[in-house]
Amino acid sequence: MIRRVVYDVEFCVHVKEKLNPCDSVLVTGSCEQLGEWLPNRCVPLNRTDKTDEGEIWSANIKIYGSQKIYYRYLIAQIVRIDDDLNFIVKKWETFKNARHLVLNHLTNGSDDGAPVITDTTIDNESVDDFPAIFGCYKGECRTDIGWLTGQTEIQLRFHSNALQIWSSKLRTNKISLKVSPIDLNYQQENEEISSDLSSQVFTPTSKVFIQSAILSLHDCEANFQSDYGAVLEKDDYMVVKIQTFEPENVAYHIDFYLVEETTLLRKHIGFAYVLPIHSNLELADNKHINRIAPIIGLKLTRLIGQIKVDVLLITPLEGIQQKFFVSPSKYWRQGRRPVNVGHRGLGKTNTEHIPSKHQSTSPNDPNKQRATDSSTPPPSSTSRLVQTKFVSENTLASFKGAFQLGFDFVEFDVQLSKDKVPVVYHDFQVAITLKRKGQEAELFVIPVKDLNLPQLQSLRIYHASKEGEVRKNDEELDDDDQASLTPNIPSVTTFTSITNGNDDQLTNPKLGQQNDEKKFRSLFPTLQELFEKLDPHLGFNVEIKYAMEYRQGGSEQNHFFERNEYIDCVLRCLITYAGKRVIVLSTFDPDCASMLRRKQTLFPVLFLTQGEKGDWPQYLDVRTWSIDIGLCFCITEQLSGLAAPALDILSNREFVKHVKDNGKLLFVWGDEASDKEISKCLLDLRVDGLIFDHVTDLKEEYSTTENLFISEEREELEVLNNFRQKQLELHHQQLLQELERLKTARETNTIIPSTALSFTQNSKTFANSGQDQSVIVDSNFKHLM
Repeated sequence: MIRRVVYDVEFCVHVKEKLNPCDSVLVTGSCEQLGEWLPNRCVPLNRTDKTDEGEIWSANIKIYGSQKIYYRYLIAQIVRIDDDLNFIVKKWETFKNARHLVLNHLTNGSDDGAPVITDTTIDNESVDDFPAIFGCYKGECRTDIGWLTGQTEIQLRFHSNALQIWSSKLRTNKISLKVSPIDLNYQQENEEISSDLSSQVFTPTSKVFIQSAILSLHDCEANFQSDYGAVLEKDDYMVVKIQTFEPENVAYHIDFYLVEETTLLRKHIGFAYVLPIHSNLELADNKHINRIAPIIGLKLTRLIGQIKVDVLLITPLEGIQQKFFVSPSKYWRQGRRPVNVGHRGLGKTNTEHIPSKHQSTSPNDPNKQRATDSSTPPPSSTSRLVQTKFVSENTLASFKGAFQLGFDFVEFDVQLSKDKVPVVYHDFQVAITLKRKGQEAELFVIPVKDLNLPQLQSLRIYHASKEGEVRKNDEELDDDDQASLTPNIPSVTTFTSITNGNDDQLTNPKLGQQNDEKKFRSLFPTLQELFEKLDPHLGFNVEIKYAMEYRQGGSEQNHFFERNEYIDCVLRCLITYAGKRVIVLSTFDPDCASMLRRKQTLFPVLFLTQGEKGDWPQYLDVRTWSIDIGLCFCITEQLSGLAAPALDILSNREFVKHVKDNGKLLFVWGDEASDKEISKCLLDLRVDGLIFDHVTDLKEEYSTTENLFISEEREELEVLNNFRQKQLELHHQQLLQELERLKTARETNTIIPSTALSFTQNSKTFANSGQDQSVIVDSNFKHLM
């Protein structure tokens, strides 16, 4: 009969931070009894002690089999829906190397051969405090917020003079507001509505997690609401975040209080209601969900004002089962040199002069784009060609060329085709040719989102800015001629579908090689192709494109995708094919940044900000207007950092220190970053990344620079080999000492049995060292690193 070894392991952790009454501490791990890292199979611990220094949580868990287990602790809110347990993960340990235990057993024999629980010992490969300290392990303190494991996050935003008070007596006073979620199912089943609505108290529900934050220069942290909420100033951007598994059953009660400087108590002056928000189907175009709620006075006979609520709905990522894993991308090694990022590979090959925001432009012009956006400038603007010696931007050949020059990252733009395939292309529109025999070729501008992948990869593509500049004999050019077009028409190439020529490649290797070369130079490579064809040591800075609205009216692209669906398609591809590649996500759209942060924890998210020194049109969203507001947004949303324009950093160099003090990354972009003197100045400021726009101009500067991740991997291997060599030398020295002792004992005829036994055991240990040594050495190496 097969015996099964069972270990009774006590997991105990000391949580020093203050927990909410509905919070619990759980453990997750690599074995089946610890849930195999799955968020819905975590094991809850029991609170055994509570002191002024924190709380002690512990539990005894039976672990089956002799094995080495890895585990992490987390703080979550347990939500019971029907008979299922769901978890809202608020914080979890994110050490690069998880906690671990090595379990050894001494079998107790049984005469009848029945399986028994053995005497067990737990061999910690490194001494750890007991109980463990939550978030701290081997001198390293790291935690992170959770992701949406199944719940929906509703963000209620109050900004741009959202509060309007009609009462003349209250109009000049400061007013605070507090949002309280209402579980409609619970209220209907358990409470009777009081006739005195002003004193109605709604029972809190454990099915909802709520946080609030005010986006201002003096307070950027997300925290829990106080008894009277927070004061809403004129220029503040207040965000209240609610997470729930049943958004269709949660309404929102907003209380308003009069703030008086002479007392801490605040007078309740009115309230408002917002009905449940649980569907993005009501969204028109790529706009936001807006609600305007009347504010009811306490006398219930009149309205005293109204509150405008801007709503963002973030749904969990579908189709991917995420676990409590930590990816290489999440950690930025201390002391790492600034990384070199090739903008769109070897640099952009096309750009236009965007009219200054101080020039007279039509406020409703939908063609205005950001400075780094090259699509459809106003008709009156002049186009400026920027070329490199190599290939077109955002192509496999361009990315490969940047890697061969030693660059650490390439930055590229990702958006969806009509069939929702993530493709790499910068502009929101393309210009295609309508050929007419004997007549001048005519260009039509079509959004990328309206063409599927085969269409995009087979069309003759022109830059959207070249409408009306196509030569009359353009239709006479064949596919091979397109590679040598005159520089008057940038990015003019004929491309074939990726399926073309496959049969010919089997019979004609030379033709297959030509097709591969052509494929590498073709526009619209898919995101999946980049993962499959580029060296895994090349880091990816993936900019998620999303059409945004302009402050003066209009938008970059009308009738765009719904944000949640859009972000989900890109993330599914990234998570599926990422492997060990280092990936950094970035976006100009603040709402997309929030979604990228909430839907996953594998990749760091950078917020791209416009700054104030550039001459591009301002976006409507106030969070994009300056680097200071952008940093506050990063802190509030717990993003990894931001990417700022070089001009703004050069004009405010203290900002770099401010970013570092808040533990955030700082990448710098812009044409100025390609200037040798300016780039040297930025490197001296110790920014984390520099996005170069003209890589080929700096070839001599970086031709001898080795890719950062290749050099780091080699250094780690050297440290590992040196450590293993020292371990083997030490072991060899111990064996020689044993042999010397045996030789001395043999000469004196005083061999001690225990010594001989020790030698025999040592020899066996040495014989088995190939199996055990790697485990011990790997663990010690992780500790050393």
